[in-house]
Amino acid sequence: MTNLIQTLKHVPSRVLIIVLPLLLMGMVEYLERGSYEELHKWVTSHPLSMVLAYFVVGTMYLFLIALTGRSRLSFWTLCAILLPLGAISGSKSKAIGAPYYPWDLVFNNQIVEYKAFLLAYLNFRIIGTVVILLAIIALLFHLVLLHRRIQFTWIERSIYAIIAIVMATSLYTDKPIPFMNLYGIYTVPWDQTITYDENGYLYSSVQMLGFLKVAKPDGYSKKAITSILEQIPEKKATNDKKPNIIVMLGEAFWDPTIMKNITFSRDPIPNLHQLQKTFTSGWMLSPQFGGSTANVEFEVLSSNSMRFFGKSPDKILPYIEYMNHGVDSLASITTRQGYTATSINPFFSYFFDSRKVYKHFGFSRFIASEFFPNDFEGPNYADRAVVKKIIEETEKSQGPDFIFANTMENHHPFKPGKFVKNTIEVKGDISPESKGILETYAQGISGTDKALQSLVEYYSKKSEPTIILFFGDHLPFFEENYKVYRDAKYVLPDDPDLYTKTHYTPFLIWNNFLPADQEKKDLKISPSFLGPKVLQMAGVQGSYYTDYLYELSQKIPVIPPNEMWDKYQIKESDLSDYMKLQYDNLFGGRYGYEAKGFKNSIVQPGYTLGYGDPVITKVTQVENKLQVVGKPFYSSCNVYIDGVAFKSNFDGEDTLYVDLSENPPLEPGKPHQVEVRIHDDKKMKIGQSNLYPLP
Repeated sequence: MTNLIQTLKHVPSRVLIIVLPLLLMGMVEYLERGSYEELHKWVTSHPLSMVLAYFVVGTMYLFLIALTGRSRLSFWTLCAILLPLGAISGSKSKAIGAPYYPWDLVFNNQIVEYKAFLLAYLNFRIIGTVVILLAIIALLFHLVLLHRRIQFTWIERSIYAIIAIVMATSLYTDKPIPFMNLYGIYTVPWDQTITYDENGYLYSSVQMLGFLKVAKPDGYSKKAITSILEQIPEKKATNDKKPNIIVMLGEAFWDPTIMKNITFSRDPIPNLHQLQKTFTSGWMLSPQFGGSTANVEFEVLSSNSMRFFGKSPDKILPYIEYMNHGVDSLASITTRQGYTATSINPFFSYFFDSRKVYKHFGFSRFIASEFFPNDFEGPNYADRAVVKKIIEETEKSQGPDFIFANTMENHHPFKPGKFVKNTIEVKGDISPESKGILETYAQGISGTDKALQSLVEYYSKKSEPTIILFFGDHLPFFEENYKVYRDAKYVLPDDPDLYTKTHYTPFLIWNNFLPADQEKKDLKISPSFLGPKVLQMAGVQGSYYTDYLYELSQKIPVIPPNEMWDKYQIKESDLSDYMKLQYDNLFGGRYGYEAKGFKNSIVQPGYTLGYGDPVITKVTQVENKLQVVGKPFYSSCNVYIDGVAFKSNFDGEDTLYVDLSENPPLEPGKPHQVEVRIHDDKKMKIGQSNLYPLP
């Protein structure tokens, strides 16, 4: 009986070990979301994610108890670690629409202004709530542990350690307990903010830890980088007049006419085929299939290779995980020589963390879909709208331009009915479903082909020298297990050429100032070598990195996946210097950048999203109708009066219309202020006008 009584005395203290992690988890997730309402919404809509978040805190708590043998010290230590992380993540999410990732801490995210973000985020309600909860917990400790201290035996501590190790391993690797499979949890690689919204800050952060494992190449050091630099002869510019350099990415653009068992009623891409006869062209071995466009962009713009990210590069998106400081690119290389560098992408500015990425690549402007006119083909912006933006940007600047542009008209899916009408018929021994998909796809690439031709025709008539690189980022995803490719008998059973058949996309380099027969046709190349090649053809000075890679590409033009290096007669030693230079650029000391004097000047201080903040020039009111005039206005603009959103309509030019009778009533006799805000698709404010008095 005495032993039972002694055991029962310790029950409240052991209950704390279960309860306290739940309270701390709630505080961290509350800080990350910034309000009780958002926390409640997450808990009710994703209860299993909440359980996993609780497991994360509980595991850390058990581990600290096992390590120190003291529950109170362990808990306050855990509070000191997790609460600031929750606050920083919440402030970052509110400021720039992205949580605080593990790589922000490890890889030094230079875009995060922690102090300013926190000061703007932390208010009396948030601070007061956390302080009250901590006071309640302190009181619990005092009452439960009054006149005694919890004693943990070595056996108990060992049990806690074993539980913590098993739980930590399972939470991180999904083994031996497959939490993700059991709970149906998944991640969204191309937009990790969704992962954090659904899975919670704590568990999502554990999921992201794997991206921190970046192997340092053997022999990497400042001395090694210096030695490599000494062996790279500097190439001078060979063109006195710097040409415009335009890079246009064709979304899911491929040449389906190479499939011999089907035919098309007309050539879907006649303009590309005609240009290929005269200008430099060939096939690019994409690192992706069916998606993850950002990884192909990453190679083309920065000349870094996806092949050096370990055995599973398809699970990595450097744009999201590793672009946390200035990374030299075609944008910054040309900017140093007087170019204006602009990125154009008719999709949301937050996608693939693009707002951050293009800034760190050294672009001066990023024009995303929030700044596009309403010009669509199917569900996406028309490729002709992208061409119009390219031309506008080159016309408005005084000097040469570097433009990087994406297209979206041909984005997946390719089900029939995507476009108003398909004008190309597919014939052959193929299923009706695959036939419909191919006809829709042919219609999509036909639009891209016309856009390319209009771009070429425009600059053919200009005296200003211009060079255009056009390429497809990856082959289209034609249903599971290459269904359409198999129906068309392009991909065969146990096909030994499956990888190359599904990863080679066409590219073309057109120009209006070089002899037409200067370069060979039907070249094969890796995307990381395209930038150095374009710079060399344009006669524009590159960097030490592009100079080195141009020479390397003459010996090894294509870098396949690591397991195929033997087939391509590539040795690891052939690429060891490339690996060291890439590691130096992304994760190391950036000794190469420092030696060449541009380490801290890649990011442009005047980097602008879109065309800057809108400006209201006039507000007029006739009865209940309000007209807000200004520029630049877009369909993403919203009218606010006294900080409250009012429903408005955009006329497509310079006016927003507000019907006051359909909006909250304005207090009479009080001065009112009108403003216009630009929001992205996640309701994140990305632009704000001046305040204008309501007449």
